[in-house]
Amino acid sequence: MNKFNPEIWFERKAFNPGDWLNSHRQHNQAAPVPTPKSQSDIQHEVEIVLQRIERHRIDLTCSYADWLKMAFAFADEFGESGRNYFHRVSRFHPEYNPAGCNQQFDKCLKRGKSGVTIKSLFQAAKDAGINIKV
Repeated sequence: MNKFNPEIWFERKAFNPGDWLNSHRQHNQAAPVPTPKSQSDIQHEVEIVLQRIERHRIDLTCSYADWLKMAFAFADEFGESGRNYFHRVSRFHPEYNPAGCNQQFDKCLKRGKSGVTIKSLFQAAKDAGINIKV
């Protein structure tokens, strides 16, 4: 059992709500919320990464699943205007077929949101050794 210590009791400061609020605010400051990127910022980043992919002629669409993921990523982020990006990333596959690319992109557009985002492009590029920092 703890014994009563009068030195501790008498040294206690009176509670000051202002001091507590200031201290509480300093310790609980939220991290700044990142500003969402605009469509033009994302297009700029995609363009730079695609140029790097093209410079090294890297095929990010080795498998059907990879190819489909790229189609959904561009369709999700850019809609119809993502078609050109999809062709640019698909053309390094040995079986690249522009008509087949268009058909697949049309299907992805019609299906709508798939849960695949443009982050898939950046991850695939990074996994292939492309510098994705813009």
